[in-house]
Amino acid sequence: MRALLPLVVLTALVGCKKPEAAAPEKAKATELPPVKVTLGAVTVEKMPRLLTLTGSVIADRQSEVAANVSGRVTATYVERGMPVKAGQPLAVVDARAAGFQAAAATAQSQAAQTQVTLAKQECDRADTLFSQGAIPKAEYERLKTQCTAQLYNANAAQANADLAGKLAGDTVIRAPIDGVIGERYVSVGEYVQPPTRVASVFSVNPARLTISVPEPAIGRVQEGQTLELEVSSWPERTFAATVRFVSPALRPQTRDLIIEASAKNDDGALKPGMFATVQLMVGEEELPTVPVDAIKKDGMVRRLFVAREGHAVEMVVKTGLVKDGRIAVYEALPVGTPVIVKPPPGLSDGAAIQ
Repeated sequence: MRALLPLVVLTALVGCKKPEAAAPEKAKATELPPVKVTLGAVTVEKMPRLLTLTGSVIADRQSEVAANVSGRVTATYVERGMPVKAGQPLAVVDARAAGFQAAAATAQSQAAQTQVTLAKQECDRADTLFSQGAIPKAEYERLKTQCTAQLYNANAAQANADLAGKLAGDTVIRAPIDGVIGERYVSVGEYVQPPTRVASVFSVNPARLTISVPEPAIGRVQEGQTLELEVSSWPERTFAATVRFVSPALRPQTRDLIIEASAKNDDGALKPGMFATVQLMVGEEELPTVPVDAIKKDGMVRRLFVAREGHAVEMVVKTGLVKDGRIAVYEALPVGTPVIVKPPPGLSDGAAIQ
C-alpha cells in the first residue's frame, strides 16, 4: 500500500506537465504573420489656412406659385420632385366663369365706345354752336366736360375688359421659372382664389449658400473668394463654392455678417435646408502633411496608421485641405514619422507590419 503511493504521485506530476509543454506550440500556431505595407513620412508643407464657418443651403430661386384666378381646379400636371420648365402648365382652373366675365366686360367696353362716339358728335356740334354765338359759354363748357367724362369711362371699360381677358387666360397656371416641384398644394375639385398657393418651384442648380461670419473674421471675407463645404448627407464629398454677395451690415442681435455663395449642383446633391460646414481659405500656414492615400475615411471620421516598432498604431486625426497629393493633418506629428500608405483591408491597431 505504501509502495503504491509514490507511483500515484509521480503519475499525477507527469500529467500536470503535459499541458505546459503544449502551450507554446498552440500560441505559435495562432500568431499572424506580419502585414506587408508601404510607408510614407510626415513632412511640413505650406497649406491653405482655413476658417471654419457654418451655413445653410437654399435654392438659387424659389417661387410659391399662386392661382391668380378664382374657380375650381379641373386638372393638375405635376408632382413633388418633378422637373419643370418656365411656362410649363402646373394646373388648370375651370375657365367658364372667367370666360363669362370676360365676355361681359368686352360688351361693356363696346357700349362705352359707342357713348364716346356720340359724345364726340355732341362736342363737335357744341363747338359749332359756340362759335356762332348760339349757346352761352357755361353750356359749352358743360358739353365739353361730358365728352371728356365719356372718354374716361370708355378707357376704364376697356381696361376692365383687358383684365377679364387676362384672368380668363390665367386659368392655365404655369411655372414661372425652370426648376423642380417642391410641393403641389391643390388637387382636382378644389376651389381656388387668386392668392391660393398651387405649387412651389425650386431652382437648385446652382445651389445658394447663406453663411454666418462672426465679427472678428469679417476682414478675411470678400466677394469672389473660394470655399469648400461639406454636408452630413455626403460625408465623402466636398463641394466648391464662390462668394457672390456680402451683406453691407452686421445683424444687430447676433453681431455676425451674412454672406452668400454659389455652388455648382448638377446632380442635385445639395438640397435646400441642408446644414453645411464651410472651410474658407484665408491664407497659408505650415502644417504637418501626409500622403492623401494614408488617410482612411470612415464616414465623418478620418484615421491614420503610424508605423511604430514594427506595429501599426491607429490614430483618429483631423484633416485639412489637399495640395499636391498631400493632405494637412491637425495633429502634433514629428517630421519624418513613418505612416502607412494605402492601408491594406483589415489592418487593425497593433498589427505586426513588414
